[in-house]
Amino acid sequence: MRLFRALHARVVARVRGREPLAETEQLGEREAFWILVRTACALLRGLGWRPRLGACGGRLFVGRNVRITSPGRIRVGRNVKLEELVELQGLARRGVVLGDDVTIGRFASIRPSSYYGVDLGEGLSVGSGSAIGAYAWIGASGFVEIGRDVLLGPRVSILPENHVFADVERSIKEQGVVREGVVIEDDCWIGSNVAILSGVRIGRGSVVAAGAVVTKDVPPGAIVGGVPARILRMRSAEHARSVG
Repeated sequence: MRLFRALHARVVARVRGREPLAETEQLGEREAFWILVRTACALLRGLGWRPRLGACGGRLFVGRNVRITSPGRIRVGRNVKLEELVELQGLARRGVVLGDDVTIGRFASIRPSSYYGVDLGEGLSVGSGSAIGAYAWIGASGFVEIGRDVLLGPRVSILPENHVFADVERSIKEQGVVREGVVIEDDCWIGSNVAILSGVRIGRGSVVAAGAVVTKDVPPGAIVGGVPARILRMRSAEHARSVG
């Protein structure tokens, strides 16, 4: 009997908008059943959240113990997935926008502002088809713009503000911050444990190696790595000519 496997394939095809991968046929009936149960529960939680959001374009999947604050400032597209224990804070001047088919992995945190509602951050925009990995930290105090089809690995940190520390006679805490924001253009892959600092723009089609600290702009099509990150090579001769 392949009832649950067949149902699983239909659900995957409907959510993804295309036929499921052949590997899904390797699932056992019990595995397919529990995936369907988990998906149904996430969809029911999403139905509970949809009326409270600023806008929702379609199906919303919400995992267990997800924490959402200021939902009225959050706008999402269709088939958005918030996995277990995500923290999503909408309190920001420009709110939080998640495009169609965006996934936010387990334990990821998006925090534009303080818990006390003062010194509001700018917010976050994530393009369609992008995925934010588990344990990611996006401190969207400065505006963070993530393009379409961007892959952020586990434990990526995006830090769109810097502390001012020039005056040695005053504490760093007293000197405030400078918010320059972060932009990641379409079709980028950001490896695990990468830190992206304020003021950085990562060009379209770039790859950032695991563990890198990105302190300056990355040109389109570059592969960068290291601390601080530097260009290791370009993905194609055409990209290399554009940089040269």
